[in-house]
Amino acid sequence: MHPLSLRVARLSGSFGAEVPQANVTSLTDAALKRILLCLYGQRFVVLRTNGITKAQFAEFARRVGDPIRLSVDTDFPEIAHITNVGIDARARRLGAAHWHTDQSFRNQVSSITMLYSAKAPSHGSETKFCDMAGAYAALPEPTKRRIEDLTVIHRHGVSVAARPGDHVPIPPKGWDQNTTVTHPLVRRHPITDQKTLYAITGTSQGIVVMEQAEAESLLNELCEHAFQDRFVARHKYRVRDLILWDNPTTMHSATPIGAATGPEDTRLLHRISLRGPPSVFRSAENTA
Repeated sequence: MHPLSLRVARLSGSFGAEVPQANVTSLTDAALKRILLCLYGQRFVVLRTNGITKAQFAEFARRVGDPIRLSVDTDFPEIAHITNVGIDARARRLGAAHWHTDQSFRNQVSSITMLYSAKAPSHGSETKFCDMAGAYAALPEPTKRRIEDLTVIHRHGVSVAARPGDHVPIPPKGWDQNTTVTHPLVRRHPITDQKTLYAITGTSQGIVVMEQAEAESLLNELCEHAFQDRFVARHKYRVRDLILWDNPTTMHSATPIGAATGPEDTRLLHRISLRGPPSVFRSAENTA
């Protein structure tokens, strides 16, 4: 697909974009770069495909970053399967129904997350996004100066700044829940160099060299600012949608969904999480 033939349209919310006809198997490097620049500017991009196989999904992902192993699938260990078929709805349906940033509880965090919608229910199954770069830009200058050099303590589990309605996250298999890492509160995007708030809830547990009560107060204050309606958008999946979101500049939350009872309410998403810069930006020295 030639970049000049690639049509990109804004979605109805305050951020987000779509490519109405996206053939991901024939994208040139120039077309892919255009999509990624749109992603970095719009925070998430929906590619409306005609359908792709797991192999094609994995191949496309490797052009966008370095896939993280997510499953025990011997053929495609980079692909996690998110479904409501044959699950304990009470135990599993709320696992991602909390505001978070993928992989923020690890030292090496995620750059981009990709979800391919193989099956989509007629109702529900949405992902909500928060524009953390936009929220940072809208902060008062004194607040920006106050938080500029702060470092946040992260650990998998319920954040000290969890949002009302958030649910307990499901840990990766075998994960040590005592593992603690730190990340800057204000990060620069590894490709665009844009400043953004990073993972202020989800895994945030405190701030280095700050009293706990003050840290919790500040993180909650930042969350109250960031999760205003003007910084939040949502996507309702259609079959064959391929969505990419930029982890450095967004947070996201799934809407809860019950166990499938038939084709009308069945969901199947293939997920790939990536690290590092896309192949078309290999000159970038930093990684997300």
